[in-house]
Amino acid sequence: MPYDFQPSWLNEELTTYKNTVERFLDTEMVPYDEESRQRGHVGHDIWRRAGQLGILCTDIPIEYGGGGGDFRHEAILYEAMGHRGLTGMSPSVHSIVAHYFLNHGTEEQKQHYLPKLAQGELVGAIAMSEPDAGSDLRGIRTKATSNGKHFTLNGSKTFITNGY
Repeated sequence: MPYDFQPSWLNEELTTYKNTVERFLDTEMVPYDEESRQRGHVGHDIWRRAGQLGILCTDIPIEYGGGGGDFRHEAILYEAMGHRGLTGMSPSVHSIVAHYFLNHGTEEQKQHYLPKLAQGELVGAIAMSEPDAGSDLRGIRTKATSNGKHFTLNGSKTFITNGY
């Protein structure tokens, strides 16, 4: 019988958040998990619903559309997904992308992208692996060439988490 561990840091606000996360997963992800696995992803509607509920980008500041929380919020989501064996959605990669914008983006980029990531309108993915380079950025051979108006991207990628 599994032990229902209650961490000492789980206060009333986090318990409310945990209940929201678990209800979302149990009603909107678990019943469709097999279908999501076959398709290879959960679909944009799930991302948008998670964003509406405040489940995404919980540790991004409120002024950029996030929840203004901390890593405990992220940990609650990851633990609940792991407990249910859900793999069709990767909010951890999504959160990493959000933090790239938060820590390295211009103010204009933060204002534009972070609210959309928090709302699930955009899905964050990191596409830096290639068949011959893995994630060694020095070995990447993909090139982006500008024609003055648009970029043409030439190269090949391997599987990209959230990259659908």
